[in-house]
Amino acid sequence: MTNTVNHQVPRPRKFRRALTTVFAWMEAMESTSFDYTLDRIERLEREIRQIKKEQRQSGDTSPVDAHDNSAGLEH
Repeated sequence: MTNTVNHQVPRPRKFRRALTTVFAWMEAMESTSFDYTLDRIERLEREIRQIKKEQRQSGDTSPVDAHDNSAGLEH
């Protein structure tokens, strides 16, 4: 019978690989200042669209109508 000694081949440990994978994923998910800026711009654009929509629904009063001098003011 031949010598049946089990020689283990060194290989990366599963826990270390999993931990490395998790940290790489977390790093990839971090947002940058550029991402923050784009998100903020998108929110502002949505707010502007909402304000314009509300303005159209309210009767579309223009600034000239709001400053009409025929409201009883005399010079």
